[in-house]
This record gives sequence, structure tokens and C-alpha cells, in this order.
Amino acid sequence: MLKNGIIQSNKCYLCSKRAYKEIKDEINIFDLPFQKLALCQDHYNIFHVGNVVGHMQLNNVLLSFILNLDDEIKGEELREKLFEMVPGALKQFQRIIPDNNSNLLLTPRDFYETLDKKVVGQEEAKKRISITVYEHLRNIKRAKTNDKFNILLLGPSGSGKTLIINTISEKLSVPVANGDATAYSPTGFQGSDVDSVIHELYLKSNGNLETAQNGIVFIDEIDKLASYNSNNSKTEALHSATQSSMLKLIEGKKVKLPQSLTGEQGPPVLFDSDKVLFCFGGAFNGLQDIVGKKLGFSGRKVSLKDDFDSSLEEQIKSFEIYNQASHEILTESLIEYGLSTEFVGRIQTIVALSPLNYDQLKKCLLEISSSPLIKNTLLFAESNYKITFTDGFVDSVINRVLKMGTGTRALNSLVKKAVSGAAFDLLGKYSDKMTEVIFDESCIDTPNKYIIKTRTTRAKSVKEL
Repeated sequence: MLKNGIIQSNKCYLCSKRAYKEIKDEINIFDLPFQKLALCQDHYNIFHVGNVVGHMQLNNVLLSFILNLDDEIKGEELREKLFEMVPGALKQFQRIIPDNNSNLLLTPRDFYETLDKKVVGQEEAKKRISITVYEHLRNIKRAKTNDKFNILLLGPSGSGKTLIINTISEKLSVPVANGDATAYSPTGFQGSDVDSVIHELYLKSNGNLETAQNGIVFIDEIDKLASYNSNNSKTEALHSATQSSMLKLIEGKKVKLPQSLTGEQGPPVLFDSDKVLFCFGGAFNGLQDIVGKKLGFSGRKVSLKDDFDSSLEEQIKSFEIYNQASHEILTESLIEYGLSTEFVGRIQTIVALSPLNYDQLKKCLLEISSSPLIKNTLLFAESNYKITFTDGFVDSVINRVLKMGTGTRALNSLVKKAVSGAAFDLLGKYSDKMTEVIFDESCIDTPNKYIIKTRTTRAKSVKEL
């Protein structure tokens, strides 16, 4: 019951206290499952203050943005920049004004610039992938589904294969289904049915068949299906059959969706994979030897630094060899490696990814939004703790990753271990005063050696985020 804007019954949505007011107009821009929200007086006051401050901050940001606009900026570029500034704006725009032809406006440079914001290094790969995605969309728009462009990424773990594909899907606003080749089998008797990746794509689209049919499938560790890695004839036969099943999807198979997914009775819903962009990835250990022989290499031909670990040496050597090979040589080598001729023939773009060097790994730690340092900084800030990492910590983490040769994945695991002691002791215990927590290189091996500093003192030589 509502009287003079004050609710006489019901409970606060955020706590068990009696509701004070309902808010409606202020939340209609959010993608929420309700049209109005009942709050107690305390939470309403907090919401009201936050709403006012948020509008002031947004006004200041927009004013600064307008004053610094380039006179030559185009409408599409302006809209994209505004979407980046206002959280949720893109989803709201798409919900109000669906634009099925918006992808026609995207160019290879658009894709490259999007990738460049999130993917460190891999300059040549980002350009080639951007061109391929553009050509794929162009052919789909012209109904040339027989000329689809599919992608194979050759690169070690942690070089950015999954990040590249996920970033492209975000740019296109289409769902992406990620899978592991070792988890699939032709019939699903051993492992998952190959068609299950299409089921996942449908689920990722929230049941929108048209959206799902324009999505992206990324299957990693495709090299594990090659006969090069087979231990016996039975395994080789299974891998060959799995490749054949995947080939049918790439060529445009109509997949019957189970009723448990669609919730519809009657005739089955058919998923047409004609427009799906298929991307594959793998380390392909040993492929560099096959390619090298075709290029006329014998022994070690690439100059390397002596202080690199042997695993990183091998990754750099492989990248240099792949970069010197033509598409035809790479295709022949993949077939010799054990992928079927038909399967390789459906992959128009083969891109080699390089292992990240010291400066690139440092950028991953200190600059990109997905950095484990930045994520942990935000996590600790929720409990009013300010965390800093010394220069020695950053340097030690990067050098260890270089020796391990496992790329960005090792960055995450090392940082997570280093902060685990402080996370266990401090998270969830809100600090009345802003407290500084310092991590140096000793925390990598002994997480409990973190240092707590009060606001009045300050640590020297720290890298602050």
C-alpha cells in the first residue's frame, strides 16, 4: 500500500527492513528483471545520494569528452566512443533500435583497433584476423556461405588465442561457444557429441536462433586430434572420425536442437551452421620441424638469447619458422601432421601467434583491464584496502613467466598465489581506515609475507595501481 509516496507494507529488496519508497523511473535504463524497486529508508537515501553524484560525474565526463572532440570525428566513431563511456549503453541501444545491418559498417581497421585495446602484441596476427572476419561478414551478407572464412591460430598456451576470439565476438555482439577438441567424439559415447558446441552457442544467445546462427565457435587444442599425437590405431581412428564430424559443421550442417533446449513441442528446431564463424587453436608441438624441413632448414637457424628457457626458445623458434612459410606450406605441413585434407582445406586463414616478451608481459600486468593486479586491486578496495606491488614483485613475476613459457596464464596463477595470504586474512573484514597492503617478490613463494602500512607511513619504491 502506497501513501504520499511512502510504502506502508512490503520489505526492502536489499535487506529485511520495512520498505520506505518504491523507485521506478531511475532504474528503467538498467537490464533488470523488475520494473520497480522497494527500498528501506536507509538504502533509499544511499541510492538517492549515489544517483545524484553519479549524474554529476557523468555530466563532467561527457562535458570533458565533448570539449576534446576531434572536429573530423565521424558519427559511427562518436557513437562507439559514447558506448565505451556509459556502462550498459550498447545493450540498451540494441534493445531499443536493433540494427541488423550494423556489421556492414565495420572495417578491418575497426576490428584491429578493438583487438589492439585488449590483446598485447601479435600485431600481424591482429591485422590478418581483422581482414578475415571482415571478409567472412561480407560473404555472409551477400549470401555466399560457400565462401566462408575460418581461422586457425597456431600458438602456445597463454599467447592470447581465446582472448582474440572473445574480443571479436564482443565487437560483433554475437555469442561465442568455446570448446576443447579433446572433449569431443563423433557419437558422444566417449566424451561430448561434436554437435554439443552448437547447443552451447544456442544457449549463449538466450534462445535466439537467428543470433546464434551468426555466432562464433572456437575449438582449442585441435592439434590433439591429429595422428601425430595418436598412440595407437584405435585412437587415430577416433580422432579421424571426430575431424569428419567437425568438418560437417564447418560445411554447413543443420543440427537438430533437443526440445530440452528450445522448450518447444512439435517439429524439431534446426540450427543452420552455414553462417557460423569457426575458429580453431592449438600449440601443434612438432609442427615447426615439418615446416622447417619444407623450408630447407637443418638444425637451429633462428638466433636466440642465451638466457631464455628452453621451452620459450622452442616457442620463438616455431613462430619464426611459421612466419617464413607460405599458406601452401603450412597447409601441407598440417596435413602431414595428421589433420585431414578436407578439414585443412576449409581453413582459409592460418595465423601464428608469438610468445610474449618481457615488455609485453609487463603491459599485461600493469595496463590492460583484465590484468590480475588491477583485478586484485579492485577486490581489496571493496574491503577498504589499498594494495601496491613493488617493482621487484613485478620484475620477479615476469621473469618467472618467461622461464615457464606459459604466457599470461602463468601471470594470473603467480599473482593469485602471491596475494592469497592477504586475501585469506583481510577480505571481508572492512577496514575503518584506508590501509595499504604491500606485496614484494618474497610474497610469490611465501604469501604470508605481505606488509601492512598505515595511512601515515608510506613504502618506498612501490608500483601503485
